[in-house]
Order: sequence, then structure tokens, then C-alpha cells
Amino acid sequence: ELQFAFYRNGHNVQGFHSSNHYTIQSARPQDSGNYTCHTAAPSVSVTKGSKELTIYFQAVAVMASTGALVRPVVSFSPNWATISLHDSITLTCNVSSTSLLNQRYSWYKDNERIKGEEQNFRIENAEEKDSGNYQCQTGTSERSDPVRLDVTNERLILQAPPSVYEGDPLTLRCYTPNSIGKEVTFYKDNVIISSSPTDTVTLDTSVGMTGTYRCKALLPSELHCYSHYTSAEIVITIQELFSRPEIRANNNSLQEGDLLNISCHTVLNPARANTELQFAFYRNGHNVQGFHSSNHYTIQSARPQDSGSYTCHTAAPSVSVTKGSKELTIYFQGGSYTIENIIRLVLSVCILLSVPFLCYFHIK
Repeated sequence: ELQFAFYRNGHNVQGFHSSNHYTIQSARPQDSGNYTCHTAAPSVSVTKGSKELTIYFQAVAVMASTGALVRPVVSFSPNWATISLHDSITLTCNVSSTSLLNQRYSWYKDNERIKGEEQNFRIENAEEKDSGNYQCQTGTSERSDPVRLDVTNERLILQAPPSVYEGDPLTLRCYTPNSIGKEVTFYKDNVIISSSPTDTVTLDTSVGMTGTYRCKALLPSELHCYSHYTSAEIVITIQELFSRPEIRANNNSLQEGDLLNISCHTVLNPARANTELQFAFYRNGHNVQGFHSSNHYTIQSARPQDSGSYTCHTAAPSVSVTKGSKELTIYFQGGSYTIENIIRLVLSVCILLSVPFLCYFHIK
């Protein structure tokens, strides 16, 4: 049995393990360095190290599979997709890599270029004409996906983030620009989900939380009386952080002693490209490799008892989201137990047993 370990600049980054792969899902410039690997045979206390391999990550060379620079992402501060008339908001163009100091930004509203060459775009004293779909672009990157901003003059506004991903907390605000509301109630698909003494509620999210939301509150009216007001409905879509993982193997049917390499594949939402993912592997429901940055599980010399139904799980620890793959059945044939080998063995024994008798009768 062989085990493998990896080092960067002489410091261990992955301890000895059966997997001969070390994976960084989202490389950063600080991951640059001189890498080596060590191979060990624990049963005989033999360890050998490789030559150094220098790897350099450029700060702006974060590339998508298409070869183009990864799209930037527009975010809002405060993080509300709907604001009131005369409110202010800052839009930020976020890029996955560390930008150059003199990076130039371009801003667009409803596909039209607007003034602004800085990373932040500020809207002061908002007007209804500021409503629209905003995008940004940096350097030679593609434009970001459009993010919708609405400016309204309603007395009661349900505010929510422009983008929500599974695992994120979903904060809703029943906003009254010019007064203080009482008896605030939040609804999802016309069902009460919270009655709050304040105008804000925070919910745990999953894809199943997608739906139509509104809020209701008592607001002061004339003669010191209160009346019920209901906000306009908004549709909130909880976006998938990463796809359900797919488990793959170099071969589903192997001979005893063959190398088995199993890998776990998923697609991370580009808007969350910096999210760390970890992977774990299971055989017949029992863990064979705990959560780790490597999406590979390797058996150097397979045995029949390694046969079984394999699955992999992908986790984003920062937001407590975990997903499992479908099962993949892998079968290892024992080299000395195949039907073909049994037939050969029986024929060989028959021939060996018949030789003495043939010699005896020939002599006689």
C-alpha cells in the first residue's frame, strides 16, 4: 500500500493519504510556490520525495472554461433590491481576482452605458427614473449579469436582497420610509411565516424557499389612528450554490490489483466562485474518505472487497450546504476466481493426473 503527501515551500498542505491528488478549487495568488509530493510505503517505512514544481498564480488570470475572464458581480449596499424615493444606494462591481490598482470600470443601465469608471457607483437621492437593470464591466471581462434596482414611492415596501443563494440567511424588511409600523407580519405564498415586533426578519434558506412574499403592518393615519397597509408582492428565487455532484470512475469493472480513481464533480455558481468546496466518499453508506479539498479518491491496488455502491458528497462548510451524488456500482473481479481461470485450473489438473497413467500403460 502506498500513501501520498503534498508540500508547498516545505510546509505540508495535505497529509499522507491514499489519494495521489491535491486539489485547490479556487486558486489565489498566495497559493503560488514550490510544490513537492512524497510517496510512502508505511508497511516497510520507505518514503521518497519528488523534485520541486514551481506554480505561479497571477492575480488577474482567473479564467473561465471558455477562456474569457470571469464575469464580475454587481452588489448593493444597503443590500436591498427595492428602495424608497430619495434613499441612497451604492453599487459595487466585484471581481473574483485582485484587480489592478488602475483598473477601469464601465457601468450600464438597461444596456446603455452610463457615467462612472470607478468600482463603486453611487446613487444619491434616488428617483423613480433610477429604476432599471444594472451591469458592470472591467478590463476585457464580459459584462456582469444584470441586477434589478427598483425605486418606489409606496408607503410600505417589502425589501429583500437582489440575489439570494441556498445556505445564505434571507433577511426581509417591511420598510416604512416616513413612519414606524406596528404588528408587522410577513407572508410567503399567502401563508404567514413570521409576526415580528420589529420591521425585520431573518430566515434560513434552501431552494424550496423560492416563492412570492409580501408584508403587512399597521401605520399611523389621520387623527392618530392606525390602518393596515400591505406591501406589493415580490418573487424571491433562491439560487443554487452548486449543482448536485456527479461521481465518476476510470472504470466500473476492474480486475483485482487494478488502480481505481473515483472523482466527484459539481458546478459552482460563478457569482460565488470564491466559495470553498469539500468532498467526501462513501462505499455502501460507510465513509471511506472524509471531507477534503481533493475531489479524488484513489485505491492503488483494488481487491474484490472494494466492490460496492459508491457515492460522493460535496459540502460548502461556510454556509452549511451539503449534497450527495447518485450511487455508482463498481465491481472488482478476483483474479483467481473467474470462471475462465477455474476451467483452466481444472484442465491443468486433469492433464497432470493423466500423464502418470499414460506413461505406465506405455511402458507396460
